[in-house]
Amino acid sequence: MGNVTPARVGLLIDYLDEKGGFDENVLPSLQLVADEFIASGKLDRPVEFVTRAVQGLPNGSFRAVRDAFDELVAQDALVIFGPWVSENGVALRRYVERLAQVPIITMGASENMLGEWVFGLPAGSMEEEPIIMATVAALDGCRSVGLAFEDSLIGHEYLRTTRVACREAGLDIVVEVAIPQVESEKLAAMSTLAASKPDAIMHVGFGLGVVGMNDALQTLGWIPPRYTTTAFEFAATSRWWREQFAGWIGLDQYDERNATCQAFLDAFEARHGRRPEYFFPPYCYDVGRLMMTALASARPLTGAGVKDALEKIKMLPAATGAPGTRMRFGKYIRHGWMGTEFLVARRVLPDASRSVLYATIEGLLDHS
Repeated sequence: MGNVTPARVGLLIDYLDEKGGFDENVLPSLQLVADEFIASGKLDRPVEFVTRAVQGLPNGSFRAVRDAFDELVAQDALVIFGPWVSENGVALRRYVERLAQVPIITMGASENMLGEWVFGLPAGSMEEEPIIMATVAALDGCRSVGLAFEDSLIGHEYLRTTRVACREAGLDIVVEVAIPQVESEKLAAMSTLAASKPDAIMHVGFGLGVVGMNDALQTLGWIPPRYTTTAFEFAATSRWWREQFAGWIGLDQYDERNATCQAFLDAFEARHGRRPEYFFPPYCYDVGRLMMTALASARPLTGAGVKDALEKIKMLPAATGAPGTRMRFGKYIRHGWMGTEFLVARRVLPDASRSVLYATIEGLLDHS
């Protein structure tokens, strides 16, 4: 392959941690897929990952995300993984569609970003997460909830769908309180929720709004059941985040029962000597297989060819979600997951040591 131009894959990373970095397992997970495809002969050229990592919304700016997209296009990326955050994806959509040259796969949960050139393999779903949350809360015996929603594009989209989901599940929303999307004082907001004495709290939003809620509830001496969206996936990133979510039930995409996931983790551990048992590495493995499958079958090998090839992917077993989850796209299909359990509910133990599988939309799991 020495004289063959690599197929370039763009990574548009729009959320950075406090040190300006991103998950160390993203690139190794993607590279593992590329190497598998080359070794098996499915790909006839090397793959080069071109990364642009910027701080987009909510902590940074959308302009940085738009510039990163333009740079990846200029680098001849045939497909782009990202952006990751819904607010950036919704804003970027019109630029991707106007260019109409390079397909992107976003992990954002808003359907408002999807389009002819914008494919979604969402780490959640603003339309479906509230249905699962409300179902699990009702199965737990809750009949009323207090709703804390982040005052943002994401929060308001969740607010709309959560109202409907709670009504359908027989849950009465007795109080709603807006909270900032960024870290802030929470005692006043939690006091407002506590005054209405709901059976449980639901939080909806990106996730930074959860910070400080547990501390405020401890101060009030009121610790009701607490439910949240895929904001819960922050709990996998550090002990500090698990402390913010200690005792919470939230939506996740890591299910240790998934055999495709375990096979990926086996291969990852054999190569790197560590076993990243949380949602993001298996998710990146799934995104990688979608992109490599499209690169391998694109005719011609152009952005338009990759877009057409993505539309032909059907029934691909997923490492993400519960056993039986699959992936596909189509001519008018831009949401990549198949199956009711592409999202599961997990619970962070009260001591914040780890999370455990708790439920799916199909019912509570045995915790004996």
